[in-house]
Amino acid sequence: MTNVLIVHGAGGHGRVVSDAARLLGWDVMETDVKWRTAPGIDDLCHVAIGDNETRSNYKNYNLQTIIHPTAYVDSSAEIQAGVFVGPRGVIHISAKVGRGAIVNTGAIVEHDCVVGDWVHLSPGCVLCGTVTIGEGAWIGANATVRDGISIAPWAVVGCGAVVTKDIVESGTYVGAPARRIK
Repeated sequence: MTNVLIVHGAGGHGRVVSDAARLLGWDVMETDVKWRTAPGIDDLCHVAIGDNETRSNYKNYNLQTIIHPTAYVDSSAEIQAGVFVGPRGVIHISAKVGRGAIVNTGAIVEHDCVVGDWVHLSPGCVLCGTVTIGEGAWIGANATVRDGISIAPWAVVGCGAVVTKDIVESGTYVGAPARRIK
């Protein structure tokens, strides 16, 4: 068995993922060019691209999950392939995090939340209990989503927003309380 991990993405997020992988004992090979699949190699890759739509283009790869050593993931949480949980990220009891999602530095996913595939939870955001985030949604830094709320697929919630009502259609939402601006 090899201990080499290909980290695809050479931007800031890629460097954060590479650092976490090294702390976990991986020998990291960074790339910013889409690689070609070779036998066995797709079991050892992580797509470290912050853009949700771009990251979702890798859905046919067998992706490696990276959980930073300072993160907390409850033993009852379900984490799909290709997820990144950053430093001090928290995923609590019975939460589910979909394929290729990012739970960035200090983001909190409370009990019984469901986070869809390719979601990006930015640094410091908080999902209170029983929140559902649709596929590809982006939740900005320090945003808070009240308990029991659902957010539509591919919606964008701005930095510092406070979501107090369901977001039922894709769009950009900002403010406290969050309101649609486009």
